[in-house]
Amino acid sequence: MKTAIIALTRCGAELALKIAYAMDTDVYIKNNDINKNGFINRYVLNGKMILVHPFTTGFKKMVEKIFAKYEGLVFIMACGIVVRSIAPYLKGKSEDPAVVVVDEMGRFAISLLSGHMGGANKLAGEISAVAGAVPVITTATDIHNVIAFDIFACENDCVIENTGCLKHISSELVNGGKVSLYSDCNLRGILPGNVLPYEKGQKCKRAVVLSNREDVPVAAEKVLLLRPKNLIMGIGCKKGKSRDEIEAAVMDFLKREKRSILSVRRIASIDLKSKEPGIVDFCLGKGIEFVTYRAEKIKLAAEKFSNSEFVKKVTGVGNVAESCAVIAGEKAKLVCPKTIYSGITLALAEEERSYYI
Repeated sequence: MKTAIIALTRCGAELALKIAYAMDTDVYIKNNDINKNGFINRYVLNGKMILVHPFTTGFKKMVEKIFAKYEGLVFIMACGIVVRSIAPYLKGKSEDPAVVVVDEMGRFAISLLSGHMGGANKLAGEISAVAGAVPVITTATDIHNVIAFDIFACENDCVIENTGCLKHISSELVNGGKVSLYSDCNLRGILPGNVLPYEKGQKCKRAVVLSNREDVPVAAEKVLLLRPKNLIMGIGCKKGKSRDEIEAAVMDFLKREKRSILSVRRIASIDLKSKEPGIVDFCLGKGIEFVTYRAEKIKLAAEKFSNSEFVKKVTGVGNVAESCAVIAGEKAKLVCPKTIYSGITLALAEEERSYYI
């Protein structure tokens, strides 16, 4: 986690440097004479340097500048100052950085914002271990010791499709209720007593779905959708296909196959397409990793699928989309054979992996 520690006083700066040395973070200190009597030098040991940013601008201006730059922010000061300073930049639990507040004496490390999805609870614990502080965690699922599905999602590389539904699931659990869990993935571990396996045809009040499919047979008043990042898409296309053409083909393909775009972890092709603007721009826009492989590697997988002489003549290998989908994943198996659009070929593979509850 890329983290910054911010301090406003000499005492706070001392603690910031102590934490930064142990956790490899940046430090922002409001003090022009930050190295008076050489106190910073005490933390430059064995050649390890701490990146210190002295700032003379207003504190709120500095917060505005760095708020979206880091995944974690640690403020060594009073909570009230922090709350008033970060308030204008808050967007939502799926976007905001982890925010932890520590008092100048290092007695308490308070998880203030994005405790679960942002990782502030974990960060508060790490800081406490370094500073000898007491971690202050106030998230209801933690204090009631019930499962938090946003943490489950983070730890198992899943995307929450409808974060607004989290509160309904968590509320049901902390108030002593039960939720149903539907999964077509391989779950490991023992389900808590208040999480029941979903039974076909069952109607329930609250349910959680772990699946890359859009057509799950779950009926409930509130359904939390967790999308595992376990799909690999293989793609081949004629030169010059635009981003819009690529996007239209991909979205139609996924709609036909009833799969969620949120579960696509990677898109793969032959190295001839490594700089194909349409594919590159589409992947950047969707935040999906794009990888390419040499023909020699693709040939090994292409033997298992039908080959095209035309494609082989152009690329040196007779099957691109299906082969790339399989080799780009871990224990990936083809689940959606190639579909051909106008100059675009797509295929989908699913990785075999376990999800730990």
